[in-house]
Amino acid sequence: MSNETDDLSKKYSGISAWSIRRPISTLAITSVVLVLGILFSGRLAVDLMPQIDYPHIRVVVNYPGVTPEVIEEQLTRPLERNLSATENLVEIHGRASEGRTYIEMYFDFDTDIDIALQDASRQLERARTELPDGIDPPRIMKMDPSQNPVFELAISSEVRSPIEVREWVDQRLLPQLSSIPGVGTIDLGGGKEREIQVVADPERLRSYGLTIDHISTLLAGRNIDTSVGNITSYEYDILARTETRYRSFRDVADTRIPIRQTDRTIRLADIADVTDSNREQRLFAYLNRGESVQVSIMKQPQANTVGVIENIQNRLDELLDSGYITPDYDIEVIRDDSFFITSSIQSVTTAAVLGGLLAMIIILLFLGSIRRSLIVALMIPVAIIATFVLMNAGGLTLNIMSLGGLALGVGLLIDNAIVMIENIFRHQTELGKDPKTAAHEGSREVLSAVVAGTMTNLAAVLPFLFITGLAALLFRELIFTIAFAIIASLLAAITLVPSLTAMFKDSGQNRGLSGTRFFQGFNRGFDRFRDGYHSILVKTLKRKWLFIIASVLLLIGSIWMIRGLGTEFLPSVDDGRITFRFTLPMGTSIEPTNEVAAILQDAIDEMPYVETQYMTVGGYFRGGQISIRGGMIDGVVQLVPHADRDGFAAEEWVSVSG
Repeated sequence: MSNETDDLSKKYSGISAWSIRRPISTLAITSVVLVLGILFSGRLAVDLMPQIDYPHIRVVVNYPGVTPEVIEEQLTRPLERNLSATENLVEIHGRASEGRTYIEMYFDFDTDIDIALQDASRQLERARTELPDGIDPPRIMKMDPSQNPVFELAISSEVRSPIEVREWVDQRLLPQLSSIPGVGTIDLGGGKEREIQVVADPERLRSYGLTIDHISTLLAGRNIDTSVGNITSYEYDILARTETRYRSFRDVADTRIPIRQTDRTIRLADIADVTDSNREQRLFAYLNRGESVQVSIMKQPQANTVGVIENIQNRLDELLDSGYITPDYDIEVIRDDSFFITSSIQSVTTAAVLGGLLAMIIILLFLGSIRRSLIVALMIPVAIIATFVLMNAGGLTLNIMSLGGLALGVGLLIDNAIVMIENIFRHQTELGKDPKTAAHEGSREVLSAVVAGTMTNLAAVLPFLFITGLAALLFRELIFTIAFAIIASLLAAITLVPSLTAMFKDSGQNRGLSGTRFFQGFNRGFDRFRDGYHSILVKTLKRKWLFIIASVLLLIGSIWMIRGLGTEFLPSVDDGRITFRFTLPMGTSIEPTNEVAAILQDAIDEMPYVETQYMTVGGYFRGGQISIRGGMIDGVVQLVPHADRDGFAAEEWVSVSG
């Protein structure tokens, strides 16, 4: 046996010959790759889109109660003038609206956005000397898609007041959600914020010689806990502080106000109406007609989107089961980014399984061997799992683009394996060689063709890495994933396929499945098809010019028909989530806006398959930013699952509602 192995090693060389001579080592290496691939697949970050450092910075400054004309004159122009000095800036433009201005800054795609953010922050500090008093602190941020919320909730209660719901969410629920691994910023919107209102009586103030400024300063100084240093003795040393911060509404009403030029004091409630109320509300949030609080959850930059959302849902389930969240709270999910990711993963899995089954059927029909069909089908999971190893080494993530690359590469994964196994099968059956010799000579014969075909596929996709702009940021992971899948399929085809084929002996073509009537009939039918194709090809070659003209006309017709095809960035996914925006004339107050919102709610209730509806009235709350705009209604309608809609698509719902 050793002499035979030595003879084969001298006669045949290369990676395919090595894998044939050492099948146990080949299977062991394959097992290691599979284990590493399964391990790394669990560590790959799962997200909706690739991580993109988009060269876009936004500056937001709020100036409540000021008209757009004043905003443009006092905020927008000074900011544009100073921020235009930022290095590598390509474009800058501002937008002024009531009480707010936006400054959008765009840079070259090869700019380090973190350095640009630091430079823009320095220019913003210079601009603050020219801005008026009374503005909110300016905010500067990178426009990173990963900073968008991945999960949003709407919380309401039919038993508790909107103030109690807002306070419970802020004080009780948010600390529970913030402690979840991977959770970043959590923002609140809607609901009513508790506020102790003090409305002074001018006549009483005048009679006691007091002013509004005096009362305001006194209350601000009273509502703090102040450190007063250490109290020391021979036995102890205690850090002391004054506990004067208000703990309740009654504490505010009982505040003692000193009367000037006397030793007397009076209660605040004697000169003012003190009420436990809420801040003036200009933005309303409604969940199924009831006032609600919106919770927007952002993940940390490197966190796994699907894992974070699963952890959030598990934590909510735990809080519900433990009674921490009482039954009177109605919690509805109004945004869940994991739906698209899990749908993509399911699509890739389905494509891989169907591809393997179809490949098995085709190989089974042409070769009549279950074992060889299983070898080809085995290449798909092996190549995909090996691709996970390369993706982890390349720092890629599982997202729509990379999963799309895997789905696109499924067809390419088995091409090399089919070419290799078909040629080995030909040497074994038609030329009568033993399995090992057929594997050696069959693999050596097509090795250069398989490698050349793989290099051709790589040469077709790798140039896309040299494109620039947003497309380069989006499709980089797609190209790398396709390249990794092609390389993995090549390595599996030139090592694992010859090794496994050499281990299977075949005792004749007319034995087993190939000798059955079905397969013999299939072979006779295919032979007739091949003969017919040959005769058509001969006739076509006699009239080659006519064939060339017909091909050119077909190409021109195809190009003409392409013009009528629609285009979109990503295919639509029917998750049953429908968003809309309704805008009333500028200057509309909140009362008529709420009336229109009620009419819209009635109309939506009459529509079919509606599960929940959520609206923000008087502006919108998205991406952690609150925008107050009178006359604006922003809504989200969640339909029941697609399986429960009797084939009624979300697009049909929109057309019917319109």
